[in-house]
Amino acid sequence: MTIAAAVGARVLVVDDDPAARRLLEVRLRGMGCEVATAADGQAALAALEQGLPAVILLDLEMPRLDGMALLRKLRGEGVDVPVIVVTAHGSIEAAVAAVKEGAENFLPKPFDP
Repeated sequence: MTIAAAVGARVLVVDDDPAARRLLEVRLRGMGCEVATAADGQAALAALEQGLPAVILLDLEMPRLDGMALLRKLRGEGVDVPVIVVTAHGSIEAAVAAVKEGAENFLPKPFDP
């Protein structure tokens, strides 16, 4: 997504780390995006009831419903929103598993916003 395309785009940030959520929210709002946040997969499902975003930024390790389980659920229900996995638990195995489940990309933390 180019910066021009990002202006006005709705992004859902799903991460149990409040600082990571806030960092992404501030940066994305600075690009002109509409940002919704969720602290875990269950909260993300509730946020998705308000409408589908243009993209989901998804952490893997979270309480209640983790990122892989959420990704599987979304793809199983036919939700085809692009998902970018952003996680501190970035192994090659996790990246391959996320892509097999339908993630568009995999970014290890920390990263340069």
